[in-house]
Amino acid sequence: MNDATLGVGFALLAYLLWGFQPIYWKQLLDVNSYELILHRVAWSYPILLAFLAINGELKTYWTAITTPATYKVYSVSAVLLGINFFFSLWAVNAGHILQMSLGYFVNPLFSVLLGVVFLKERLPLLQWIAIGIATIGVVIVTIGYGEFPWIALTIAAVFGFYGLVQKKAPLSGLVGCSVELLMLFIPCFIALLVLEFRGTGVFGHSGASTNWLIVGCGAATILPQIAFVSCLKYITLSVLGVVQFVGPTIQTLVGVFMYDEDFSSMKLAGFCCVWVSLVIFTFDGLRSKPNKSSNADDDVKDLEGDENTSSDNNSKAEYQSVV
Repeated sequence: MNDATLGVGFALLAYLLWGFQPIYWKQLLDVNSYELILHRVAWSYPILLAFLAINGELKTYWTAITTPATYKVYSVSAVLLGINFFFSLWAVNAGHILQMSLGYFVNPLFSVLLGVVFLKERLPLLQWIAIGIATIGVVIVTIGYGEFPWIALTIAAVFGFYGLVQKKAPLSGLVGCSVELLMLFIPCFIALLVLEFRGTGVFGHSGASTNWLIVGCGAATILPQIAFVSCLKYITLSVLGVVQFVGPTIQTLVGVFMYDEDFSSMKLAGFCCVWVSLVIFTFDGLRSKPNKSSNADDDVKDLEGDENTSSDNNSKAEYQSVV
């Protein structure tokens, strides 16, 4: 198996796991979303630490968490990550899988707009056209829902700002994610203890299946992220730009065909506009990519930068992609 095939395999694994993740959260409908997010963070953190140990990155992680300057950057990104965790989980269990998937479809375009506003980046004409078509799509979806699709746009905005903050992140890959999870883990763990002392916690007081599913929240959150970070070593960002839409596409299918969420002709028309905009956006990216980088090594170097820059801004920006 060559590197490109291995990389695509890791990428597909990540987005397949993210795409089918709503099915997992649906098994925990009896657990309050607020408590579930606490467990999601609490069980994710030790799994990620174990992976860092296996990967020989604990020393780097320890240096990071004992450096006060680290928290200046990651405090903001940790809050944004926590918000994304909550909304993506709450949206599923509240019956809004389609809005969540729309948010992740729109996110790349929203991120580009943030680059224009905050980083003074210039966009080619085709990308402006793509953004315009996507905007029309959102308007059509709004009409279809009969209300503003605030869940979708909140997810897109939160994740877009998360990616923007990562531009200043000094750490790479899962080490940076570990710092963020540490900052979330401490208050989440304390909150779980409070629930336990009050006797209102679910874990340990429900059936065995529910308890094990709660424990599995950590693996459901971290495993796709590990697969995603692994794929970056082997494939170009151009390929990744195409594969990234596998996740929200699966989420859309899951919402419509498994959980019977309403997908009227008006909503379909809006989604089609967004899909067309993404085709244009991806085509323009693939067309211009050879001028910037022609192989996977160059793309990874772009991600890695030097020791004072983030080596994995894009991977962190995707940490949701469907989380």
